[in-house]
Amino acid sequence: MNKHYLIVLNPLPNKQKKYWLNWLVTTLKQQQHSYYIFTTSAVLADNQLFFKQHLAEYTEVIMLGGDGTLHLLANCMAYSNKPITVLPCGTGNDFMRNFAYSKQQLKQLVQSDRVITIDLGRVNARYFINSAGVGFDAEIVERTKGNKGWLARFSYLYHTLACLVFFKESLLSLQQQGKETHYKNFLTVFANGKYFGGGMKIAPNAELNSSHLMRYSVEKTHLAKKLWALPKLYYGKHISLPEVKEHAFTQLEVLTPNLPVQADGESAGYTPVVIEVAKSALTIKII
Repeated sequence: MNKHYLIVLNPLPNKQKKYWLNWLVTTLKQQQHSYYIFTTSAVLADNQLFFKQHLAEYTEVIMLGGDGTLHLLANCMAYSNKPITVLPCGTGNDFMRNFAYSKQQLKQLVQSDRVITIDLGRVNARYFINSAGVGFDAEIVERTKGNKGWLARFSYLYHTLACLVFFKESLLSLQQQGKETHYKNFLTVFANGKYFGGGMKIAPNAELNSSHLMRYSVEKTHLAKKLWALPKLYYGKHISLPEVKEHAFTQLEVLTPNLPVQADGESAGYTPVVIEVAKSALTIKII
């Protein structure tokens, strides 16, 4: 059966993307499949309009990119039931760390007939696939907004170190099932997947199809403890620290106003916001 693929990639060039695109085009031509290459826009609404008008024309979607491009697809394809093959070639590729596929296994994805349906998170009307956050991580995204490529890596590192030293914790108010919680917030992450920030295992107990999200909150503490905790983030060992709290939830509200919010490393506006799980919202190819 001949298929008609939609190949989605952002316009920023890199070696990984060039490799995967060349391999993919060659493979599809050899198998006599047709395809169309869609280059994403920086304006989410423009992408959403294209998908609304044209998604039904394609058998499957193949994405070449990282978490930012996948975040965009989640906001264009939620509840469409159209399968997405993810070929990771972005900066962080945190979503695909949940699967730990080898290069050869990634090539098998294109031909695979197996799919899973995963949950998404939602910040007001904005979907996220890995995590959303308020506090330290959202402040870094706010400061580095618009930086891409090598500039993003340098800028993210610089602002991470600067924020670690100078970030001022705000009193955060959350409401869940009618109960309010208040604490001085360094970092609060609402996680659907396990990873963020280019390999940090921020949410070791999160599952992509659990029908709930996980909240990880880090309350105000001194700089030495922040530096001590930072390496633990890469292995998911930070949850043993007394400053870190872990909770499962399906919906909650951040009541504190005017705090920046990040979703999959993208700016997602300002609080107050409602954070909730969107169950079985996206179809992903697996092997």
